Amino acid sequence: MNICFRVIANDNTENAEASFLEKATARGLSGLKGHRSVGGIRASNYNWIPLIGAQRLANFIHSFAQE
Repeated sequence: MNICFRVIANDNTENAEASFLEKATARGLSGLKGHRSVGGIRASNYNWIPLIGAQRLANFIHSFAQE
């Protein structure tokens, strides 16, 4: 299952998503960039993803939203 979403800060989606991806990569979260023709963020969470991986992503999203 893919979880697709947009990141917006100060009405600027492009910069917000670039910042989100940069900070996610720095935390070891990769492969989150959305499809090249649609953009956004896309987290692929298939049955094989360990629980800790889903928790790390959720924690990162929460901390990013607090900034």
